[in-house]
Amino acid sequence: MTLTTPHENPDSVPIGFLAGNWVPHGQLTVSVDDTGFRQGVTAVERLRTYHQSIFAADAHLSRWQHSTAELEITGLPSKTTIKNLLQELLDRNQTLLDAEGELGITLFATPGAADVGTATFGMHVNRLNSQQNRQRRESGQPLIVTPIQQPAPECWPRTIKIRSRVHYHLADLAAHREDPAASGILLDSDNTVTETSIANLAIVIDGKIISPPADRVLGGITQGVMEQLAEELQIPWSKCPISVPDLMDADEVLLMGTDGGLWFANTVNGNAVGKDRTKLVYPQLQGRFKTHVGSLAR
Repeated sequence: MTLTTPHENPDSVPIGFLAGNWVPHGQLTVSVDDTGFRQGVTAVERLRTYHQSIFAADAHLSRWQHSTAELEITGLPSKTTIKNLLQELLDRNQTLLDAEGELGITLFATPGAADVGTATFGMHVNRLNSQQNRQRRESGQPLIVTPIQQPAPECWPRTIKIRSRVHYHLADLAAHREDPAASGILLDSDNTVTETSIANLAIVIDGKIISPPADRVLGGITQGVMEQLAEELQIPWSKCPISVPDLMDADEVLLMGTDGGLWFANTVNGNAVGKDRTKLVYPQLQGRFKTHVGSLAR
């Protein structure tokens, strides 16, 4: 099998992994008979590099194992095998990694086609929007509270990461009608806020961080790191439901996600966050996070 396409340097073609084979990005296709396509049953995990090294791989793969176990997707490579495949994925895409500086990585698995009984497993790299991420870190991002609710935990556990993301899509559509740059915040059944399509969120009130209860949102890997860094900085962090008024009155609103790392909200529903109050927690966390990921440098 050739890994080139006409008029392209082979090293410029992203290479992915699917069903035991290394293939060009354009050949990473799933059959229309696959349960992942027919019923949307797809476990997914998103990772990224910092200083060209994979960030928090063990934590990501632990969440991956939780997601695939909940969906009863079996016959997948072991955690050790996947770690080795992840490194080979980066090695095979080294030219692209050098050109981009950093890359995102996506793992996915489905139960496969019903008449086959073999799981579909794949991984691929994806470009990060470094300019947008930098802008959000430096200037913030608008948020819009939407009427879209998180699926009830009786539908599926909120602790698993899956490709069934219609609720996130609808929340962002609602937000974009107000502000094209905004992310939409989803609500819980009690009208407290939960998360956005790309980030966990937390508020800062009087120097203390508050985030939604762990069982109400996807357990963010980046948030987990931020909780550790906050402890090192002796910044209190608690978890409880956050009402919309609490969100609107917060001194700071923190956002945490794989692609963007740590950034902040500058407005909520068009209102400035914190009004004229100086951000105190965000700069401390961002500085400590920069040092933390700096330790990954080869």
